[in-house]
Amino acid sequence: MVLYSIALIIHVIICIALVLVILAQTSKGGLDSNLGGAAMNVFGGSGASKFLKKWTQILAVVFAASCVLLAFLVRDINSSALTGIQERQKKIKDTEQQAPAANPIPKQVPTK
Repeated sequence: MVLYSIALIIHVIICIALVLVILAQTSKGGLDSNLGGAAMNVFGGSGASKFLKKWTQILAVVFAASCVLLAFLVRDINSSALTGIQERQKKIKDTEQQAPAANPIPKQVPTK
């Protein structure tokens, strides 16, 4: 369970980084134009597009690998959680007692 939580946190960080890298690429509505062309100032005219394209590809591969890892971890968690629940249910059945029969309430006949 701890490994799954750590993998999920890393997956969320990868997702955020991928979104930011995609938005930072030059386009009509990207983050770069909203920041006043900061990527152009930092990387130069063509340096930003090559750099961001490379990191987009790297993050996309890491994202896909992270998805596959999470799928395997979820499968393992579901199977182990199910056996734990079944074990607890067996313990409950061993200690379970029948409830005493309740006395039925007699119907009241209306009187005139």
